[in-house]
Amino acid sequence: MDLTSLAGQQAAIFQQDFTKEEASLSFAHTNALLAHPELHPPLMLHFWTAEQTVILGMQDLKLPQFGHALPILANDHYGVFVRNSGGLAVIADSGVLNVSLFLPNEDNLSIDMAYDMMTSLFRDAFASLPIATSEIIHSYCPGKYDLSVHGRKFAGMAQRRNHAGVVVMLYCSIFGDQNARCELLRRFYRAGHASASTHFKFPIIRSETMTTLSDLLGRPLTRNEAILALLNALATNGIAADMNSMPAILRDPVYHKALAAATADLRNRNRHLS
Repeated sequence: MDLTSLAGQQAAIFQQDFTKEEASLSFAHTNALLAHPELHPPLMLHFWTAEQTVILGMQDLKLPQFGHALPILANDHYGVFVRNSGGLAVIADSGVLNVSLFLPNEDNLSIDMAYDMMTSLFRDAFASLPIATSEIIHSYCPGKYDLSVHGRKFAGMAQRRNHAGVVVMLYCSIFGDQNARCELLRRFYRAGHASASTHFKFPIIRSETMTTLSDLLGRPLTRNEAILALLNALATNGIAADMNSMPAILRDPVYHKALAAATADLRNRNRHLS
């Protein structure tokens, strides 16, 4: 399934930039919006960034020496929080664009079909690249729907859903030192004795398996240029960008209450990190 199935609809667009201290709010917004579909349009695209932050998956908490791994991140001045989706750690920084595609959970929208929608968006936005989907085993947070070019991953996805809606969440390395990102998480897993785990599998990260969109395109690319390419891809598929709805929704007192509940849930999930 591709984006043409959504032709004629409007997608509500919003963009947020978070400091290191605010980074977990990104997922609080995601959780609040997914839990309350009555508050927003059914089709949305959320772009967000966060300063130097490692976003852990629930599986990372199972590292044999998790307590030894956390200082690796703090020593390199990274913030950290645990999300409630996906399996393993990813990095957010000024060169990483995060994209969340909210879809209505209707017409038997399967997990793979939802991932195909996001893949279609990126293939249309960056049509000069032969973007493939397959697990890049030696990347960080490897998954079946990693986006790569010639075996080098530049983006990864996770998904959450409930009875009313689906959100496909993607991080994309736009620019920056991807080798340094890989090395940070390689040191994190080494300090956590990942190789000693018998019940959970952690990645053996090899920097040569990952890259950035800028490197793949052979030219500098900014986050805003990437966002514009994605919005143009929507338009090409007959989907109008609604830039006006979300600011009012995000200010609504009813939404603030939902966001406060989602924030409290994430704070509780992260209480063991403080």
